[in-house]
Amino acid sequence: FAQVTVSRVRLEQFIAAELTYFSQRQQTPLRLERIVQASTPGKVAQLVYKELPERFAARIKHVENMKGWEQLPELKQLRQIFSDSFRDLRLSEMPRVEEPSVSELAAFTDVIQGIRRRHLPVVVLLAEALRNMDPENLQSWADTFLLNRITTEMLTSHYVAIVEAASGGDAFRNRTNGRIGIVDTTCNPGEICERVAETVRESLSDTDGRGINIMVHSNNCVSSQAEIKFSYVPTYLFYIVRELLRNSARATAEAVAASGGDPAEYERRPIKVTVCADRFKVGIRISDKGGGVSFGDAERWWSYTFSTSKQTNKDYMDRSPLSGKGMGLPLSRLYARYLGGGLELMNMPGVGVDAYLFLSRIEPTEDIFHMS
Repeated sequence: FAQVTVSRVRLEQFIAAELTYFSQRQQTPLRLERIVQASTPGKVAQLVYKELPERFAARIKHVENMKGWEQLPELKQLRQIFSDSFRDLRLSEMPRVEEPSVSELAAFTDVIQGIRRRHLPVVVLLAEALRNMDPENLQSWADTFLLNRITTEMLTSHYVAIVEAASGGDAFRNRTNGRIGIVDTTCNPGEICERVAETVRESLSDTDGRGINIMVHSNNCVSSQAEIKFSYVPTYLFYIVRELLRNSARATAEAVAASGGDPAEYERRPIKVTVCADRFKVGIRISDKGGGVSFGDAERWWSYTFSTSKQTNKDYMDRSPLSGKGMGLPLSRLYARYLGGGLELMNMPGVGVDAYLFLSRIEPTEDIFHMS
C-alpha cells in the first residue's frame, strides 16, 4: 500500500469526525458471555477493536450531556482520558490476518496496556465530580457511566489475560485448568471468601487485626452435594466480598471501641460468612454485629455521594476497579448485576447488617474450550 501523509490538523479533524460518528451509533449491551467466547488473542483483539471506540465515544458524549460539565475539573479530566484513549485506538492497526500471533499483536497490546494505566483514576475522579454535581438525575447518570465502564474494564482485562496466557505458552494449560481469560470455570467461592477474610485481617490495625473474628463456612451445593465450584470471574468476586467484609470489620471495630474496647467483645461480635448454592445460583451471606446504622442512613447506602469513611479520594488511587469514596457499595451492586446476580443489605439498627450476594453461574453458549 502507498503511504499517505496527512497533516496534524487534518488528522485531528478526522479523529473529531470519527468521534462524532461513533458517539451517535446505537449502543447494544455487551454481555459477559460474549466477552468470554472471544477466547483466542485474535478473537478478543477484534472484539476490543470494535467495541472500545464506540463505548469511549459514548462516555465522552455522556459527560458532555451533563449540564455545566466544563466547570468541573474532574469531568474535564475524564473527558480528556476517554478522548486520548479513543484517539489511540483509532490510530492503531490490527494485523491483516484472521488469527494473528501474540507478537503480531504486540503494538495493539501496548495500546491496551496504556489505556488501562490511563484509566486507573477514572472511578476516583468520578467520585470527586459527583460530590460537586447537581443531585438531580445524578444517580441514573452515574449508573449509566459506570455500567459502560464495567463493560470496557472487563473487556480489556480479558484481552490482557488471554494475551498473557498465550505469550507465556499457558493457553492450553489454562484451558485444561478451567481458565478462559478472566473467567475460572472452577471458581471456588468458599476459598475466595477465606482469602478475602485473611486480607481484611491483615489490612486492619494491629489491635483490630488480632481481635476481628471472621468465620467462613462453605456448604456443599444442594443439587450436587459436592463442593461449590462454578464459572465466574474470581477477581471481581474477590473485590466485591472484600468491600463487604471491610465494611463489616470497620463497623465491628467501631462498635467494640464504643463499648469500652474489651478484646473479649470481638468474640461476642463475630463476622459470619456463609456460602451456599444450587444448580442455578451461588449465595454468599456476610453477617456482622457491628450495630448497624439508623434506618435513615441505610436508605443512603446506594448513593454515590454517601460515605462514612474519613479517607480522601486521593487515598483510593491505584486500588481496585471498585475504589472511590462512596463508590464501593453501589459499584459492587452494579458489578453483581452486570454478572447476572444481585446484592442486597438488611440493616438492623443497634444489632448489625446482613449482606446477601447472589451470583449467577456463567454458562457460555458455545464450547469455548474447543475454539482455536
